[in-house]
Amino acid sequence: MALATLPGAGSAETAADLQQKADSLRAENARLAVGSRSAVESLAAIESRLADARAELASFKAKAADVQDRRRAVLEELGIARGSLRASRRALAERLRELYEEGDTDTLAIVLGSGSLSAALDAVETIDLAAKQDKSLMASSRAASRRLAGLERILANQQRELEQLAAVRAAAAASLAAAHAERMHTIATLQAARGSNATQIAELQDRARMLASVRTPTTPEFVPGVPVSGPRTMTVTATGYSLPGNTASGMPVGWGAIAVDPAVIPIGARVGVPGYGLGVAADTGGAIQGARIDLWFPTVEQARAWGSRVVTITVHS
Repeated sequence: MALATLPGAGSAETAADLQQKADSLRAENARLAVGSRSAVESLAAIESRLADARAELASFKAKAADVQDRRRAVLEELGIARGSLRASRRALAERLRELYEEGDTDTLAIVLGSGSLSAALDAVETIDLAAKQDKSLMASSRAASRRLAGLERILANQQRELEQLAAVRAAAAASLAAAHAERMHTIATLQAARGSNATQIAELQDRARMLASVRTPTTPEFVPGVPVSGPRTMTVTATGYSLPGNTASGMPVGWGAIAVDPAVIPIGARVGVPGYGLGVAADTGGAIQGARIDLWFPTVEQARAWGSRVVTITVHS
């Protein structure tokens, strides 16, 4: 039949045409397979880089956390050292205040006021030792504070650098994750296209096989004569088909739509077909010549069940 959409049994399209379309879809599937393999290979590379980026990100985060813990410990030590320095300064200030209030700040006066030389030496040594201890303690506290403050600055810089590196790796991981998702979508799209093509190939091969099988019976020889009026009978080969679309007369296909050779059966004639019922000659086709008609069925299964058979029809002109 000459359908406006999908050609098939009874149309000018042959089994060879359907096979050619199937071969074209196979070639397209081959190209899609190449694209799919390329996407899969690209996906594997992205997954490897993504794993590396995530491992580096985890490493930088762990190092940054370790440095932060060390900074916290150093800050605690720095607080202790500064507290010790403040305590030393307070002790020294208190000792100076006491000496000032007692007025006993002159070493010579201490010596002269001592009951013996030994006592005088002990007193001077005590004063000198206290001064040295105060000086040493304050120097030690200052040195510890400077050392700890410097270490805290170094650790702060390390933590900042590690956090910056972690941020860079996080951005790289996010970009790779987006690329990974895009490749997965591409692969899924290619696989869906290949699946759709495979379905169409199977349908085309089915239709080609049906055309090849239903065209094999020998068509009764028919020699057109002078048209006669009124009902007439003739023996024809009737073939079943099931495809959507519109007929050559413009009406949509449906039960009773019959494709005919207009030189044998005029368009618009009512045709009675044993086992099928009454139909209308509504369509034509390059493959419909002589004593041959095509009968429309709602499903492919029904068309196959009918197949191609020789029947005697009644034409009501």
